[in-house]
Amino acid sequence: MSDNNRLLPLFPLNVVLFPNRILPLHVFEERYRLMVQRCLDGDSEFGVVLIKSGLEVGGPAELHSVGTVARIMDVDRLENDQMLLSIAGRSRFRIEEMTQLTPYLEGEVVVLPEEAEGEIEAEELDAIRVTVSNYVRLLMGLSGGWVRETTTPDEPVALSYFIGSLLQVDLVDKQALLEEPNAAGRLAAEREILDREVAALRERVTTKMQLKLYTGQ
Repeated sequence: MSDNNRLLPLFPLNVVLFPNRILPLHVFEERYRLMVQRCLDGDSEFGVVLIKSGLEVGGPAELHSVGTVARIMDVDRLENDQMLLSIAGRSRFRIEEMTQLTPYLEGEVVVLPEEAEGEIEAEELDAIRVTVSNYVRLLMGLSGGWVRETTTPDEPVALSYFIGSLLQVDLVDKQALLEEPNAAGRLAAEREILDREVAALRERVTTKMQLKLYTGQ
């Protein structure tokens, strides 16, 4: 194993965890209870990886090659030795090799830095933030809620991870965003998705309003 690699316990899930984001996690399988306890006895970190095919519970699964290091922030021990965790995404990694010398998967991984990125103009960032606010406002409108403004991170990398976590799109799309090597590419891809989703949401909100007027409800 090279100096830049590390051995990391892996938790396959049907979710994409982005750096800087918080995720609640219910741990009930014996193998993952063991994994979590060993993590708590060590550095409290493991890898969250999206399942490409297979089962999240009780069976084998094929994993995507890029995941996110997660740190355990809080543990609530439940009945029957189950656990409710609060985990925080830290940095992205790529799996170089997987082993299963323990009941759970482990991977030799290399942590992925954010590659050097092209300059992102302040006007572009402002435009993305406006689109994010519109997106959230439309989502809230569909559920009968309302929000005046969405608070977003100032720094481009953090903003890109915030948007990736916020988007309600297919997991494959989220995984592609996670795998983007830098914030500039990630934000550009997210802007395209946001523009598409905002247009679709506007149509849905308009239809809902028209139906409401028609039915008088």
